[in-house]
Amino acid sequence: MSTRALRRLVSVALLSGLCASPFVLGVPRAALAADDATDGYTRGQALFHERKFREAIVALDPYIAAHPRDARALVLRGDAKADLNENEAALKDYNTAIGIAPEYQYAYVTRCETRLQLDDVTGALADCNEAVRLDASDALAREDRGDVHFDREAYALALDDYDKAIELGRSSAYVFAARCDAERLVGKRDRARADCEKALSIDPKSRRGLWARGRLGIVETRYTDGIADLNAYIAQNPKASDTAYYFRGLAYNRISSFRNALDDLTVYVERQEKESAKPDPDGYRERAVARYGIGDKPGALADLDLALKGYRKDGNSSEVEHVTAMVKAIGLGRPPSP
Repeated sequence: MSTRALRRLVSVALLSGLCASPFVLGVPRAALAADDATDGYTRGQALFHERKFREAIVALDPYIAAHPRDARALVLRGDAKADLNENEAALKDYNTAIGIAPEYQYAYVTRCETRLQLDDVTGALADCNEAVRLDASDALAREDRGDVHFDREAYALALDDYDKAIELGRSSAYVFAARCDAERLVGKRDRARADCEKALSIDPKSRRGLWARGRLGIVETRYTDGIADLNAYIAQNPKASDTAYYFRGLAYNRISSFRNALDDLTVYVERQEKESAKPDPDGYRERAVARYGIGDKPGALADLDLALKGYRKDGNSSEVEHVTAMVKAIGLGRPPSP
């Protein structure tokens, strides 16, 4: 189950408590009491708990048609759509719910998550800020805002929010893994090690935990450890592991396993060329090391030429100098220094 689904399953229990609030629902409580035992909302909630998200939407559609101002039902349907990766449709339900109940705190939390999925980082941050304003004790809002800050590369701010989320009671493998990643990026590696181990003790298959511990291992030059964690990470979802192929390839290069490095870095480079309007020059630079390592000098020089073009286009003068030095090293019959 995805992390988002786990979060939303927990949120349904919270939403059910909102039945007591006529402001949140937008209709008098008495008007709903008669149907609560049998209506589509109750069925939709049960189906959501069973992770039958499509069936939950089918149950909720007629209920919402009959109760168009029930904000909790709109949010629940939005959550089901989000867990089916129908994020634009989910966003419409959240927007409608917030229009009906502008103080509905959880609606901002879940819209924050969805906006982040849609790469609307500014909107996501605004929503998470509002959620925290409405309830500063909401651990999930803090965790989600940490994710937004992490995406913005504001790692110190992300770490502050993850710390607060854990202090407020969040205890999932995800939040400890996310904090491990943030700690690595701000240089707090001792704390990072403990959090990664905590994450994977809670869930040994946690993808975020495997990623975070794998990256930490590589940063600490424990390349074999890093490769082992990235192996497990990639195995769970090879199609959604592009960056992991890059870092595993880098780690293979550092232990002179050049054939394995070449395989991984070729996957990374080819996916970047196919899926990105701006291929990553780091991939070409690192693949050049692997190609030289297996004796393919022309291939290494061709990759370094592509890396140079990318770095020049980015205005990255330090990497231009680095790659130029790698080209010179090959010309002198020496291995290029990655």
